[in-house]
Amino acid sequence: MSDACWTKRTYLTLTNDLGPGLQLSLHCKSGNVDLGQQYLAPGGSWSFDFCSSYWGITLYFCNMVWNGGNKWFDIYTGARDSFICGQCGWSIRPTGPCRNHHGKVDCFPWNNSTSVHKWSK
Repeated sequence: MSDACWTKRTYLTLTNDLGPGLQLSLHCKSGNVDLGQQYLAPGGSWSFDFCSSYWGITLYFCNMVWNGGNKWFDIYTGARDSFICGQCGWSIRPTGPCRNHHGKVDCFPWNNSTSVHKWSK
């Protein structure tokens, strides 16, 4: 995305670290932007960027599917990430996503399946 920002631009990279032979299918979106289906080979990466909300309410969530897993995660929330992630990498692992920001790694559990975001409006 190349739109001009009135707020800071945020850059995220997601890497498939599920393990050998496991392809990752992911579909990320926010309330008003659908980034479409992506397919990552083992060790493969995909990046996207966006303008974060001035009010800190930006949310991007992803459905991630692989052989043996179908999980959800809020890959960016303004409350958790706005002061940390100007540029962040996410390692997608079977146990949950891990955020890497300037060498500091924080791992998170997958979203509870009962808190899944609605894909259709």
